[in-house]
Amino acid sequence: MSVSNHENRKSRSSSGSMNIHLFHKTSHADSLLTQLNLLRKRRVFTDVVLRAGHRAFPCHRAVLASCSRYFEAMFSGGLKESQDAEVNFHDSLHPEVLELLLDYAYSARIVINEENAESLLEAGDMLQFHDIRDASAEFLEKNLHPSNCLGMMLLSDAHQCQRLYELSWHMCLANFASLYRTEDFLNLPKDKVQELIFSEDLEAEDESVAYEAVIDWVKADVGRRLGDLPELLRCVRLALLPETYLAPLPVLSGLCLLSCSWGVHTPQ
Repeated sequence: MSVSNHENRKSRSSSGSMNIHLFHKTSHADSLLTQLNLLRKRRVFTDVVLRAGHRAFPCHRAVLASCSRYFEAMFSGGLKESQDAEVNFHDSLHPEVLELLLDYAYSARIVINEENAESLLEAGDMLQFHDIRDASAEFLEKNLHPSNCLGMMLLSDAHQCQRLYELSWHMCLANFASLYRTEDFLNLPKDKVQELIFSEDLEAEDESVAYEAVIDWVKADVGRRLGDLPELLRCVRLALLPETYLAPLPVLSGLCLLSCSWGVHTPQ
């Protein structure tokens, strides 16, 4: 179309009124994503390759940067990856999980289930697919149970999922009497054991549960944890323990704790 033809048509149709029509194709966004996904699968116009494990995923930088602040910063900043044709995650990201995130980026759809929810939460947080992180956390909230609440507490704490953390935390406290002998509890870091034992909301019949939890946790790796015992026992209300727990105190891995700094001594 020539410029003059367009100008002539404008003058013929001009009536001085504001007679306009807005055309909006509601399916355009979905159609665009579908076409971009087809281009990705055919490796057309792809300008970066993501690698995880032994798999390679050709992608479009613009699509990745639009979905993830992680990729936006990587491709627009002065990082080495902004110029590289490949980004290699090595073994820090499972290829099946990366594939799910990429399918979401190009389709706005993802299936979250019991097998992939935790991995998607971790990867979504790592690559700043925050909507995937939050959707995975919501799925895990609905599937929270005493059998997994200790693990969910650690996972949500590491990835800033506040609601999942609070729900997990309260479930841990409410079910502590049945949890403290489990492998999940014995593998907790010291700071979490300390927080649980010290909490005023800990539900237990008496203080002996907290005391036994500390002793069992130390016994699980006595070589590394014996030095943590005095600090942990300061969180136990020793005055509320039955007398049988204090005289004599239990022997821990053949070592008699004769003079601990927490202020209770075995009889001579």
